[in-house]
Amino acid sequence: MINDVEMLNYILQNAEMGCHGIKNVRKGVKSSTAVDSVLCEQLVRYGKIYHVASSMLRSRGAEVRHISPVAKTMTKIAAQRDLHRDPSPSHAAEMMIKGNTMGVNKMVQRLRDYDRNDRNVTLLAKKMIDTEEEHIKEMRAFI
Repeated sequence: MINDVEMLNYILQNAEMGCHGIKNVRKGVKSSTAVDSVLCEQLVRYGKIYHVASSMLRSRGAEVRHISPVAKTMTKIAAQRDLHRDPSPSHAAEMMIKGNTMGVNKMVQRLRDYDRNDRNVTLLAKKMIDTEEEHIKEMRAFI
């Protein structure tokens, strides 16, 4: 079973990866495109979840565990490679959908393993899932 601190760190890392992925994809798409505007909105949503998870961890006196530098680098390289090959907004949207789908699947698995001792942690995890599912719907408009 996963405890509150582990679940909060996982939520934080999921939001952090979302922010990192968006920043990397935005570098490869034109800032004047509609997809870039939606990505900016999504970045704000991830940032809010990240800050809530961080605050909840600090209030428990727990350490914040960030995603690894290796994971960040791999994400950056993959985004650069994929967008160099096809910088179209539809391809960027497809990349984001894949990342969000992976995030939803992993978060659902973690939520299933969570001991659910804290209702607020459970609600934040569900908010993360709902946010990523909303992001998928938004990106579908660009495919």
